[in-house]
Parts: sequence; structure tokens; C-alpha cells
Amino acid sequence: MQASPQSDRLHITVFGCKNSGKSSLINALTGQSTALVSDEPGTTTEPVYQPFHLDRVGPVVLVDTSGIDDEGDQGSFRVHKTKQVLDETDLGIVIFSQENECFKLEKEWYRELVGRNIPVIGVITKVDERYVDIDPLEMELNIPIVKISAKKKMNIGSLKDAIRVFAPVEFERASIVGDLVKPGDTVVLVTPETIPAPKYRLVASQQQILRDLLDHHAMVLFVTDAELPGLLAKLNGRPDLVITDSQVFDKVNAVVPASVPLTTYAILMARFKGDLERFIDGAKAIETLKPGDKVLLSEACIQHPHNGEIDRVLVQQKLHEAAGGQLEITTNVGPDFPDNVGDYKLIVHCGGCIFNRKQLMMRLLRSNEQGVPITNYGISFAYFHGILPRVVDVLQAEQR
Repeated sequence: MQASPQSDRLHITVFGCKNSGKSSLINALTGQSTALVSDEPGTTTEPVYQPFHLDRVGPVVLVDTSGIDDEGDQGSFRVHKTKQVLDETDLGIVIFSQENECFKLEKEWYRELVGRNIPVIGVITKVDERYVDIDPLEMELNIPIVKISAKKKMNIGSLKDAIRVFAPVEFERASIVGDLVKPGDTVVLVTPETIPAPKYRLVASQQQILRDLLDHHAMVLFVTDAELPGLLAKLNGRPDLVITDSQVFDKVNAVVPASVPLTTYAILMARFKGDLERFIDGAKAIETLKPGDKVLLSEACIQHPHNGEIDRVLVQQKLHEAAGGQLEITTNVGPDFPDNVGDYKLIVHCGGCIFNRKQLMMRLLRSNEQGVPITNYGISFAYFHGILPRVVDVLQAEQR
């Protein structure tokens, strides 16, 4: 609870061949032996995420990956997992292995990163063991190349400086809700009576929005929907903003005066993590669904759905009702996302509160390229209940 959420950190991913020194580089950057280092090829089998605070950059996540030259069935799977990390990478570090002076694979991954508009820093490791002329590579690729020795801690400062220069400064919005409130505003947060989180905890989106409001010096009151009418009576019905869980849309909308701005956690996260206008446009595709159409539900969290919560259970029920019959609904969870989504009539995504913005935006990009509308759980529920105009009005989103 003391650290910044991983999803809000700049994601720096290290790519390179087996035994090129990826884990050693991460240990040198953090100054700790957090990444497993071994002379045995293939030690890193899954992407490993290491939170770190880099001076003059802020909270980051360093991502250690398996070798891009991994082979065999297991090796191909590990390379596939590494490619998935591209979707959440804000800055790529490519290690050019001295054992392969043509750098064929490294250049392929460099081109993949550049093709996704991801800034790239090149690294030559183990320079304490041999001299490497980096000028031809820098001229060919037009990227900074830093020569380091993780073992001898040589030029680690230079690599950190390169990260500070090339790290994207706008990898996410500056605030989830801070632009909607002024210091001293009274904000009411509403959650269902049965709080959809383990005891003593809040849902991740609620935690993040609460902290953002406190950072912007708003006065925050947190209640269940059952307590909301009594609280509004004490406030003479005049809070400056009400934010509710989508599950209790109807109850909250019925008691909050029309003059009071009202929105939801999911809609705020849609704006923070993705493209709110795209999600609103995507909701319009709900009215075009017909029985038998294919719909993809995509969720960041890997968890079992519970009846009565805003999850795939209620979303599916409402979608079937809107279509007037049974749809063909597929669910995918976690970092996996289909390369080909062209057969779907609609994608409905969760709030993505555990994803970084890059990860969610790549999914929007993929759906856009293949002409598939995409919306958000919270926005779709506002649409189902007929209150979408009200809950996006506070965000000044234009419905085109």
C-alpha cells in the first residue's frame, strides 16, 4: 500500500538474446540483486516485473524478459510471452549481444519497437571484457547506444541519463479526477453494501481515485448506497461531485439531484487509461447487436466472477437482452489478447485499473485497425440504464 500501483508506473522493458546480461543490467540499475542471474541460458522463463524509483523520472517498472533467441516448443512460448510485453512497454532497452555481431534478431526487435512508436535505447554489455565500436550501429539505427559493464558498474549512470532523456513524459494522464475538483470540494464516493473487495480493502479503482482526490485536497466522504440518502440530507443535497460503483447506478441516480455532477469509477478509469470518446462511440454498437453475433469480453484481472457483481455475469446478461437473443460471447483475461479481433461485432473491456495506459491503448489501436467497436464495462452499464449522457457530462465528453 506504500508504493505507487504498478499500473501507474512507466514500464521499461529489457530485450535481448539469452545470456546477454538482461538480468544483470536490471540489478545494476536498481542497485539490488532482485533479478535472478545465471550462466545457464533460459533462466528467465516469464517476464519479471521489478518496481523501482528512478531519480528525476519517478516510479518505474523494469521488465526482465526471456531471450529473444529462445528455441524449441518452450522457447517459442517464452518468446510469445515476451512479445506480449510489447503492449505495455513505454520505453524499450535492446541489448546488442557481442556474440552475434550482425545483430539480426536485435534489429528485428528494434524495428518492432519503433513500429509501435516506442522509444528505444541500445545497450552493449560486458564492455569490461572487450572493446566494441558502437558508431556504425548508432548511425544505422539512429538511437543512443550505451556501453556498460553490469559487473563493474561501468556507465550505469550514463544509461540512467539516457532513460531520463528518452522516457516519454506523457505516458499517462496527469490525474484521474484532479481536473474535476477544486481544493475544498466535497466529493461523495459510493460503493455497494456488499463491497466487492476482500475485507479491509477497496477495489483498485476506488483506492486510486480516493488517493487522487486527497492529493488534490478535496474533502471525501465514502458511503454505501444504503447510507447515501442520509448523507445527502446532511449535505442539503449539495456535494460538488458524486462518484459511484456501476452496480448501484439506478439507486444512486434516483437520489442524487440532477444539479449534482455524477459519474462512476469505471468511466473515470476509462478516461484515465484509455480513450473515453472511443469507448462512448463503442457503446452505440450495442443497439446493432443481433442474436448469434460474436462479442469479446476482455478483463485485466484473472479472477472468478461472482453473481451480482459488475463483471462478465451481468455484462453478458444485459448484452443478451439488448440483442434480443443469445450472442456468441468469448471471454479473455489477463495479458492475453487476440491478434485477430475482426470477427467480433463488439469488444467490451473492464476498467483496466491494473493495466498501464499503454497496454489498454494498444488494445484500442488493434480494435480500431480491424474496424471493431470497443467500449467499457461501466460505460455499457450506463448505456443499459439510460444515464450515459449524465455520467459523462461532468467529463465534458462530446457524444458524436
